[in-house]
Amino acid sequence: MRHGGGAGAVASMALTCVFGTILLLSMVTGAEVYRRVEERMERSAAERIGLTYITAKLHSADQSGGIRAGTFGGADAVFLLEELDGTPYETILYVYDGALRELFCERDWEPDPASGQAVAAARELRVTEAAPGFLRLRYVGGDGRVSAADVWMRSGGNAITERRVTSENGGTQRMDENAGGGETA
Repeated sequence: MRHGGGAGAVASMALTCVFGTILLLSMVTGAEVYRRVEERMERSAAERIGLTYITAKLHSADQSGGIRAGTFGGADAVFLLEELDGTPYETILYVYDGALRELFCERDWEPDPASGQAVAAARELRVTEAAPGFLRLRYVGGDGRVSAADVWMRSGGNAITERRVTSENGGTQRMDENAGGGETA
């Protein structure tokens, strides 16, 4: 019988320990890489969700006279107009108190901006009508990143632009004006 296996057993044990250490380090490194990739994906999705949400809503409401740019709660907003059972309603998309918000209400009702449903963290929304039916959006997410989108309404450019005029007695009056002219074929 051989009794000289002590050195071989030590070498075998050392090799097993080295392999186990490398395996453990690989798992820790892989978990860290996975965590960073996941954070980056979440951050990227959070950046895009606000502007993507607004543009999707604009496209779904794209009908003649169905969209208007204006102000709500002291900031720029997009108003999506619709009529249900003969009653005019509007969906208002705006930024208030650190969030992109959506509010569905009867048209010409003056709701509190805080009553809108928060959609995503946001700092600012700028809406301009560069041309009839062509909206330029500038969105600042909750993390301060700026994104922009230009949205062309396929309904022929009959969006309505809203202006708020402050009267001498301090009250405000909403004045709508058709910014697009007639229908296009």
